[in-house]
Amino acid sequence: MGTDKRIASPSPDFRVMIRNAQGHYLARDDHGLFFTNDRAAAMVFDYLADRVAPQLEELQKTRGIALAVEPVPPEEVYEHCDGCEDLLMPWLIYFDGKRFLCAECRRREHGRARPPRPPRAREK
Repeated sequence: MGTDKRIASPSPDFRVMIRNAQGHYLARDDHGLFFTNDRAAAMVFDYLADRVAPQLEELQKTRGIALAVEPVPPEEVYEHCDGCEDLLMPWLIYFDGKRFLCAECRRREHGRARPPRPPRAREK
């Protein structure tokens, strides 16, 4: 296959976190939205699908609130296949109880683990 499949089904959309002027990340809990310095608690948005740019522009215009986006590195969005090391979206990875595998590696592993089927007896 001569193509690079490091990222499955690349999309023009990408994931971002939103930061305020103090560098704190937008987060949410049961009480609502807030800013935190805990990056792990930050909300992650699809930049295009969630219309981040127009919303931030509207906030700046109407409320004077300047927020910035920080792209989420692909390594934090995608999962690594333990078999071939490809990067895939999380829903394309299978966990077999020990390892995370892409569909191709899972088929390969499953094929090795399964004993050959005995030939079917013909009915007379």
